Amino acid sequence: MSIRRFLYTSLLLFIVPLMVLRLLWRSRQAPVHRQRIQERFGFYPVPNIPIRLWIHAVSVGEVIAAKNLVELLLQQYGDSSIVISTITATGAETVQRLFGDRVQHRYFPYDLPLLIDLSLSRVKPELFVVIETEIWPNFWHGCAKRSIPIILANARLSERATQRYLRLKGLVAETLSYATLLACRNKVDADNFSLLAAPSQSIEIIGDIKLDLYIDEKYKKIASEFRCEWGQRMVLVAASTHEGEDEILLDIYAQLKSIYRDLLLIIIPRHPERFDHVYTLIEQTGFHVQRRSIAQHFHTNTDIILGDTMGEMFAWYLSADLVFMGGSLVATGGHNPLEPAYCAKAVLSGTFIFNFTMAYNLLQQVDAAVVAECNENVLQHIQQMLADKQALSAMGERGHQVIEQHKGATARLIARINAIAIQLDNK
Repeated sequence: MSIRRFLYTSLLLFIVPLMVLRLLWRSRQAPVHRQRIQERFGFYPVPNIPIRLWIHAVSVGEVIAAKNLVELLLQQYGDSSIVISTITATGAETVQRLFGDRVQHRYFPYDLPLLIDLSLSRVKPELFVVIETEIWPNFWHGCAKRSIPIILANARLSERATQRYLRLKGLVAETLSYATLLACRNKVDADNFSLLAAPSQSIEIIGDIKLDLYIDEKYKKIASEFRCEWGQRMVLVAASTHEGEDEILLDIYAQLKSIYRDLLLIIIPRHPERFDHVYTLIEQTGFHVQRRSIAQHFHTNTDIILGDTMGEMFAWYLSADLVFMGGSLVATGGHNPLEPAYCAKAVLSGTFIFNFTMAYNLLQQVDAAVVAECNENVLQHIQQMLADKQALSAMGERGHQVIEQHKGATARLIARINAIAIQLDNK
């Protein structure tokens, strides 16, 4: 073990007990966090058939991003031949909702050598695919030791993350040296990986698989039913909100109601454990609120709907006139604006979008998204955008078209995965 990885592992030995305590603390309100906790220590059930691919997608966003990739790989390799791991419980729920029993879900183990050895010896994958940027030194070393190719799919590395990793350049460079393929979204990501001394032969620009979007007909049906109930009302969807944002958005909504009396606000918190808290916040405003999880139909006098269900985000997007992307009024870094844009909806964001700079750049180039210069301007932007419904619709259509023009990354990535798999078979 290198001195860098030894120091990292030693530090992690102190941190892991705190992570377990945090998990147990969170499970007091949401018991799902302690379910299958043994998997986080590598105690996995042994698969009943050989595993071709282990795909790691840390949480909900990464699982959704990998949906088309997984569906196409399942067609090639067959049901139950793929393990998908997540770190979060909501990610696990998303895997179950999207793929059911066709894949095997596991919680990703803590990155300690003994736990990694145990988990890999039980799963025995032929290839390991990581979605986006999950660099785990001991796990990657464990794969390399077993000659398991590592593919970093949709590899992204922001300027902010690059500066952070440069402080640990030695450890990060050592870890990246184990990768067979760093499938980058664009040249900026590729250049950032080069700055971290990733081997040039492993870096390829494949494109962004998040642009290969598809909308299931069931979401179109749900959205149509929503709009039938809401009639001609203007609809503002606030998607993936975080703590500290809901209060701001409720205050903005109160001011908007003096101009747009029929305006309907839909708030969808990012994390399910916040549903009850946000509902209480809305009740305290005096606005009439309904919860999606309870309401079969929405009343005509409903002011705000709390989107407290999982798996309906595309339906909310399709039913909106304007989508505000959460995680951007606080320093979370924003959330993916490509999904509402693909639904042909205009997108508005707060100031903090550092996790999705490239996506916003793409949309802003065709005037399909607005990023507020400061959070105080969000109200003004909403007013201006809602004032011209025809312009709002045109913004959404431009966003949809630019995404259609940039599709194809998933097919290119699968071609590279298959090429690596064939090399393995020929050994």
